[in-house]
Amino acid sequence: MPATRRAALFPVLAAIALGVAAAPPAALSQSAPASPAASPAATGTVLVTGASRGIGFEFVRQYVEAGWTVIATARKPQESSDLVELASRNPKVRLEQLDVVDAASVAALKERLAGVPIDVLINNAGDTDQFRGQSFGKLAHDRFGYLMELNAHGPMRVTEALVGNVEAGRQKKILAVSSLAGSFGANGGGMPGGYWYKASKAALNVMMLSLAQDLKPRGILVACLSPGQVDTQGYAKRGITMPGMVDIKLSVGGMRKVVDGLTAAQSGTFIRYNGEVQPW
Repeated sequence: MPATRRAALFPVLAAIALGVAAAPPAALSQSAPASPAASPAATGTVLVTGASRGIGFEFVRQYVEAGWTVIATARKPQESSDLVELASRNPKVRLEQLDVVDAASVAALKERLAGVPIDVLINNAGDTDQFRGQSFGKLAHDRFGYLMELNAHGPMRVTEALVGNVEAGRQKKILAVSSLAGSFGANGGGMPGGYWYKASKAALNVMMLSLAQDLKPRGILVACLSPGQVDTQGYAKRGITMPGMVDIKLSVGGMRKVVDGLTAAQSGTFIRYNGEVQPW
């Protein structure tokens, strides 16, 4: 393959790997021209991390459309024109600055949200680091810490800081957007390399599994979500397609249904956007 072609495909692979999954044949080339209808679950307050673009922004958009109050966090929320525009039209959208790897930033958010009940906390902020230096023989060891801090430690920082808000909410649900790249049972989603990304998602998964047990006495439900191979950059609209790529509206709409219907029996599980339980 020519170098120019490889360069063109690289960002595609990086974008969809946030939700690497072995999609069944019937799930190939799925698309959704419109957001799925909201489930009948009661509305409430949801906090979404990494809300400036991609899956995070789509969560914000769909929850607002469904009548929820949304606390949308990002490292630099005012630099996301889509997020700012959405907030300007919807008084139920509250923009908050948050860097999930910065302890001071997390502590500051906790203080600003003191006394604010949160029904659903969605830990979405994450990155693949474009899989740079993640191939064996060419590993960039200095990048390991970055992905572990962002993809695994970050969600735990945020969850620990805001667990009191979630406990004060009615629905009491904590979710983490993960990936089959971190699944032992799915052999890392079947993708080669990606060592640092896979390790960070595996760490996230096991921490959420443990958290589900620790928070059970407090009536809080915890689960991981698998979004599938999501086209977060609109590649399909530009004619770039890959087998199994899922439309972002379909993926997020499906994950919202999973969240809405989450039961105590499902706490401590890993669920694909279409409702299928995934292996740890």
